[in-house]
Amino acid sequence: MPILPRTLMVRFWSEYFTSNKALFRAMMANAHNSPESSRVLKFVNWSAFLPETYHKEYNYSAPAVAQGLGGEAIGMDGSSQSFTDPRASPLLVPDADLHSLPKAYILTCEYDVLRDDGIMYATRLEAAGVEVTHQHYDTGFHGALMFTVWPTDFLIARRMTDNYIKWLKENL
Repeated sequence: MPILPRTLMVRFWSEYFTSNKALFRAMMANAHNSPESSRVLKFVNWSAFLPETYHKEYNYSAPAVAQGLGGEAIGMDGSSQSFTDPRASPLLVPDADLHSLPKAYILTCEYDVLRDDGIMYATRLEAAGVEVTHQHYDTGFHGALMFTVWPTDFLIARRMTDNYIKWLKENL
């Protein structure tokens, strides 16, 4: 069982924006994108930003946009603007704003509900000319980095930590 299953991640995201449970239900049904949010959906285009090697057997398609669905209808409590705010997800930053970002270290794990977001963000940064070190761990899982102390001293966590510290020493 993953440490961060899809339902828990969706709960975290929905509660970040509102206490109204309607958003959680809309997100679980992938019916949370309003026409107003469609301007940023191009930044989460799997066919453009997720390299083919990560597609596996999943059938990627564009996120659905519910017509006639306003922020209030999905329980946004007036915070519909924050839902598409790039500060909520760096993946939503417009291309023009990416090129001035500093070099980046991005760690992704195969067994992580956030895997695709991290990979797509690395792809977008590289396309914008940002120096990116992207390390993907085929056996990694969300939260693995914190398992470096007994009784949960995992080799994958030590490897991740060592690689990140090495990068910091070389780049700071």
